[in-house]
Amino acid sequence: MDKLLEVNNITFSIGTGGRRVLATGVLQEGGILNVCGPSGSGKTTLLRILARLRGPDEGQVFLRGKGWHDFTPSRWRRTVHYLAQKPVIFDGTVLANLKRPFELAAVTSDLKFNPEKALELMKRLLLPPELINQDARTLSGGESSRLALVRTILVEPDVLLLDEPIAALDPRAASAVLRLIAEWPREVGGRGVVLVSHIGELAKLPCLSVLDLEATEVLEPETKKDNPAGKEGDGVE
Repeated sequence: MDKLLEVNNITFSIGTGGRRVLATGVLQEGGILNVCGPSGSGKTTLLRILARLRGPDEGQVFLRGKGWHDFTPSRWRRTVHYLAQKPVIFDGTVLANLKRPFELAAVTSDLKFNPEKALELMKRLLLPPELINQDARTLSGGESSRLALVRTILVEPDVLLLDEPIAALDPRAASAVLRLIAEWPREVGGRGVVLVSHIGELAKLPCLSVLDLEATEVLEPETKKDNPAGKEGDGVE
């Protein structure tokens, strides 16, 4: 398998003590990279950095060998798509929520909303088709989580960044989500998933590799003597 996403010596600060974590890892095409570690180790922070929602202190990320600064922020986020543990649900119906990304120029320039595909994904995630016209605000937490996953997959990113995607789900729904996560990277070439989860079932996923933040190097906070200019993040917004 070829490298899809490469995390190259990304350094970032965590906690009130200003500790800095150095993380390196590779996501292969068709693969799944599980970011693991104890609470407070920086798992969500790393996903947000990979999505260019905040900048690292140092380091670089490559997509198919091309540096992330060679992409505009909007194009990067279209290609490397982040789904938070508590996703945003907009006013309106489930259908309106699924159509929402297709109002963005970065999406509509090369993709149109496909209602058949939306219903197929809902079925795979055990969301009844009759929900399509329901007010999205009335969905349960687990239904909202799966709706957001359907919406994310519909925009056809190359890399999915998923933060605790089965945390709010019952076992049956969690199994459906894990099955989709396992199948999606291999259905079309050039895809991959970066995943944060504590759930033991991840060991059953194929093509799984691990970036363990507990085992990565933790650097002491920089002092003004070491860094008189006061190093800042590189501003990847």
